[in-house]
Amino acid sequence: MSDPTKPAQSTETGPTAQTTRASVRFEDLPVVDSDRIRSRFQVRPSRRGVLKAAVYGGIATSLAAFGMINYSAGRAEAAYFQDWTDHTAGPCAPGGYASGHTEAGLKCGPSAMCADLSCCWKYRNGAGNVVGWHKQGPGPGKYYLFRPDSCWQGTYDSWRWKFSDGVVYRCADGFTCSPSGSCFKSICPWPT
Repeated sequence: MSDPTKPAQSTETGPTAQTTRASVRFEDLPVVDSDRIRSRFQVRPSRRGVLKAAVYGGIATSLAAFGMINYSAGRAEAAYFQDWTDHTAGPCAPGGYASGHTEAGLKCGPSAMCADLSCCWKYRNGAGNVVGWHKQGPGPGKYYLFRPDSCWQGTYDSWRWKFSDGVVYRCADGFTCSPSGSCFKSICPWPT
């Protein structure tokens, strides 16, 4: 029997010579084991691929954890810096803690105010400080402490005050301390 993949030998010679091919049928093709073919096309992970996947998984987990930390810090800050915003009720209502102080020229109450805003945090939020609140940290020749839950009803950390000049101030309580360690109550009168 002749090989069907090779052309048949021509008996004619010259320019009109033709070759004939034997036909191949589907049944004549060899049968291949399908499991063997599939195993050749399956990708086996290399050590480098496994390491890369582990590193990317670790990065994704870390970023998710940092996202949760930022989310939690924002929620904690919102819970920690409670601001009494109604300047007509509460401590500012007639007969309240702050009633009559406007007439006396006080912007926020009986504690000493830092009129130059030296006890107020003026920079971006961070390090336990929020812009416009009493700062917690060192200053020139002084140290400042924030007094949480020291304002109205022992719940709020600041309250709003509408002064006679028409400006509403956030009054955040804290302490101003000297290098010797003596401290006095102070208020940050931040215009809102």
